[in-house]
Amino acid sequence: MITSKIRFLFVALLLLGISHTSLYGQQRLGVAWNIPGDMDSAQTQLQQFHELGISVLETDRPPSSEVWNIIDSLEFVVYGNLDINFPITQTFSEPDSNLVKHIENSVSNYLSHASVKAIGLFNYGNIREPKFWEAVSPFADRINQVQNLAVYYKTDAPPEIDISSFSFPIINVSVTPKNYNSLAISLEETNRNYQYNPSAELRSLLKPFKNFISSVGPSENSTIFMRSGWVLMMIKNHPEFSAILQSLSSDSKPIFPLPNEKIPAPDTTSLPMILLLLIWGTVALHYNTSPLYRKSLFRYFTAHKFFIDDIFKRLIRSPLPALIIIMQNTLLISTSVYVLFISFISPMGHQAFFHHFTGLDIAGGHPFSIFIWTFIIVLALCLISMIWLYFSHEKIRSFTQIATLYAWPLQLNFLFCTAVITFFSTSGAMYITLFTAISLLLLLLSYIFTALDISRFARFKGKHLFKTVVPYTVIIAGLFVWLFTNNQWLEALTLALNLT
Repeated sequence: MITSKIRFLFVALLLLGISHTSLYGQQRLGVAWNIPGDMDSAQTQLQQFHELGISVLETDRPPSSEVWNIIDSLEFVVYGNLDINFPITQTFSEPDSNLVKHIENSVSNYLSHASVKAIGLFNYGNIREPKFWEAVSPFADRINQVQNLAVYYKTDAPPEIDISSFSFPIINVSVTPKNYNSLAISLEETNRNYQYNPSAELRSLLKPFKNFISSVGPSENSTIFMRSGWVLMMIKNHPEFSAILQSLSSDSKPIFPLPNEKIPAPDTTSLPMILLLLIWGTVALHYNTSPLYRKSLFRYFTAHKFFIDDIFKRLIRSPLPALIIIMQNTLLISTSVYVLFISFISPMGHQAFFHHFTGLDIAGGHPFSIFIWTFIIVLALCLISMIWLYFSHEKIRSFTQIATLYAWPLQLNFLFCTAVITFFSTSGAMYITLFTAISLLLLLLSYIFTALDISRFARFKGKHLFKTVVPYTVIIAGLFVWLFTNNQWLEALTLALNLT
């Protein structure tokens, strides 16, 4: 019978373009284990992990008593994760009864087993905020007082300071086509554990994992964690992977063979550019098929007074050009906000954002939810604004008049939003923010421009402005004050922005 090491060398010789790197020192391996629902699967997986040289299990819920027996018999070390994800200061400073009960029950269950050596209090919290540590440290201290166990947390980046209440962090290392060959992993502190987290494009490849292992380096005080589903998938797809893990955990000079893998290019979404081309296609079609739109396109900007007079003389009777412009503007702004969201917030940040704002997640955790909500809000704002202006003016006889005056300045967003999507393609983050802000500002100002234009024909100009511009400005200002003074909203958004 061929032993595992002979099989390993045999497979390695057959690999095309094989390469190898010596990784000195044994490495302690662990898995973040997603416990199966049935006992047979759990037993099979635990036996596989044991044979691979994996010695540490991290679980996000206490296993059943039968599974505990298998864990103890195979002498695994267990890290009990309390599965508190993306907490902010208020999560621990103002905990609800369910959270407190969850912590007490889970900790009690874990502490009743001798194989449990550490408790993970939270995952991916707002660790850059000093008040967050003030809120979470008492919980860690209470766990330490019950029994002398290590208390840890998961984070996406090395912490800036060490907190005495916690023994160590598990640092999630996101490996992507952009950074797989230049992982910035600090090796100054040895008492840190790392979790390998490849992007979707790299999930089935061996080379990124090898680079990760090389970057982390061996350490007696640290553990390399992998997701259990990923480990099982790699064993199935790469026969040599089992021998690689066994070698990493047992050999002083393990050899890491690699097939001739091609690393894919970074995945950049083409959806914004597709939407931009479609919208500009509708602009061209509208221009070519509507003489009314073609003749009056630039008159708002070049002959504003005469344009307003024409509107009140009802020389433009069709609402169709205005409605088309409003719909195009809504699509462009929605695309720009979507681009801004995916440019500044990472995939893990998306999870954090929708974790705190669950009502916004209408696309299964996909950032396209932001596009949908922006579309709904912008379209609703346009309709409410036009209805408000229509009923506030005693001389307006046609909704087309209001719709046309409101829509025409929005055509400037064709240029601003095109700039947003163009800079998205060229990684111009600063300009994405600038032009998205300008397009949103123009949307808000369009109401005021329209109110000022129609006030020229009002019987009492001051009264008309008091019914339109003044309350509108107060409402918008109040909304901004609320947004920028709501600590919970700001901290949740900051957490999403800071996660990599």
